[in-house]
Amino acid sequence: MRNVVKRVPFFLLMVVLLSGFLYAAAVAFVPDGRVNGDAAHSSYLNPGYAPKLLKFSREKFYYDIYWIGIYVGRAELEGVSDNGLVKITSQAHSGEFLSNFYKVEDYAQSTVKDGVPLNFRIRQHEGKYRSDKETKFDARNGKITYFDYRKGLREEHEGKRGVFWDVISGFYFLRTKGMEREKTIFINIFDSNKFLNAEVNVLGKEKIHFGGKGEIEAILVKPILKSDGLFQNKGDIRIWLSNDGNRFPIRVETKVPIGKVVAELKKVETEK
Repeated sequence: MRNVVKRVPFFLLMVVLLSGFLYAAAVAFVPDGRVNGDAAHSSYLNPGYAPKLLKFSREKFYYDIYWIGIYVGRAELEGVSDNGLVKITSQAHSGEFLSNFYKVEDYAQSTVKDGVPLNFRIRQHEGKYRSDKETKFDARNGKITYFDYRKGLREEHEGKRGVFWDVISGFYFLRTKGMEREKTIFINIFDSNKFLNAEVNVLGKEKIHFGGKGEIEAILVKPILKSDGLFQNKGDIRIWLSNDGNRFPIRVETKVPIGKVVAELKKVETEK
């Protein structure tokens, strides 16, 4: 059982943030600073054209996480916007059942200014695993600096054109995109000292249950994983977003060696 549930809670939270599929398998390394898709368009470096990541001045999502129907943890995702500065924080905590043999306490924060990532910091405590990593983005000068504080590592990447997102702000960027059926969305991400190219397919619309609201219409998207230039599916991961101007992430499902893990949105808080 320990191997099955290993790192599940944070994995699911990252799925909700459009990053679980990045952690789930090796995805494409973008060589020589080349990028694909409009996520890297140079106009995003002009504040007048920057994507608006948050519709509200504050929004917060509360999730319960289940494995084969058993409650294993909770996750929270909060975004706050103030005069063009957006701070997005996430945290995941294992429930009592999982904590008995595999405690999880994970925290991450992404900072974006005028639609361009500035900083990403993540601290993880998952069983015996510990991490403390930070990425500093300087898109206007084509520079990304990565730190792994526990390993004493500092590495600079220069000459990178366009905008690369961290795993959290990348999800918020996805929510700003049009989502017509059969559309494919590309997002360029830097995570854990690697350049990643994420591809997301829009499968269509479905009715889905959402708390006390009953059934609502949602947009179903499916990440496609890339590795060594080849398309590979490392598990079936699906994300449901509310089909309205809010694009709330309602539900996430992913298969694991035994059964599946589900993250369900239980509560939303917003402020204008």
